[in-house]
Amino acid sequence: MKTNILKTLSLVVLALATTLFTACDLLDKVKDIDFDATLEETINVNEENEGTNVNYTETITLDATTDPDIDKYKSKIKGFTIKSVSYQVVSYDGPVASTFSGTLSFGDASQTTPTVAATITSLNLQQAYTTAEVFDLTISQADVDKVANMLKDDKAVKLYLNGTLSATPVYANIRIILDVSVKAEAL
Repeated sequence: MKTNILKTLSLVVLALATTLFTACDLLDKVKDIDFDATLEETINVNEENEGTNVNYTETITLDATTDPDIDKYKSKIKGFTIKSVSYQVVSYDGPVASTFSGTLSFGDASQTTPTVAATITSLNLQQAYTTAEVFDLTISQADVDKVANMLKDDKAVKLYLNGTLSATPVYANIRIILDVSVKAEAL
């Protein structure tokens, strides 16, 4: 009789231990959460001087913590995955045929030089504004990963617009859009 009770007790203890270890594994998996966010910043192009083939540069910082979810988890973020990088001309006032050719570059928020660049060629600003088209930037996967690491480290990235405006004066707003996925530890 004692052996039956001991066997039964041993089985119960074994079942409880197995359940406990399984529950711990489930809790470990619950520690991480994933969510999507859209990070946006607008570059204001204000070139008042009249001319042709005018060099234009602008630098701004895209702060990921302006997204409420990213701000909430900022100290727990394990990484970013960038799903797409795009831009859209959201306002324009200037010559009808004015184009922009140059680069949109990305750099570490704490540095002064970009490390990742994407080329924009002969973008007709008036036409882009009129059609409201969203243009995807072609960036290599290695460079996309660099930008994701910049976001992970600083929760921000600098944007550098460098190029030539074919005809000025030009006043435009260009929205930069990063669609990201975020992995963070649960609160």
